[in-house]
Amino acid sequence: MHAPTADPTLAALFSPTPRGARRARLLAVHQLAAWGIPRTTATAEAVAVVTAELAANAAVHGRHPGRCFRLRLRLMEHVVRIEISDARPERPLPTAAPPGAVHPESDRGRGLVLVAAFAERWGCFQADAVVKTVWAEVRR
Repeated sequence: MHAPTADPTLAALFSPTPRGARRARLLAVHQLAAWGIPRTTATAEAVAVVTAELAANAAVHGRHPGRCFRLRLRLMEHVVRIEISDARPERPLPTAAPPGAVHPESDRGRGLVLVAAFAERWGCFQADAVVKTVWAEVRR
């Protein structure tokens, strides 16, 4: 069991760019280490993949001039919850591609399939008229 922490939540804003997505992933893994979950654990690796995919989606599909995306990471009793919020409400809420729908040689379309594979559960919600949040929970 990991040691309890005084503040089990992290929130940060990032530019909707590949660099911003990369920084979100790095910060998530760094925060897990600060919470006592080493980078080499299956939990940290899963959180890194899920954060990378959700942040990349926000950078590519949720990009809106002058608006950042937000990473929120919460350490819960049995899971780590990752939330990525962006300000692109006119985009439809995301869904994972059905099995076999992505061409094997395509470099796109696998992000939410990976999220579904690494997360205990995931989903999305429209927080208000402007903000969309995609979340995933990874087992600790």
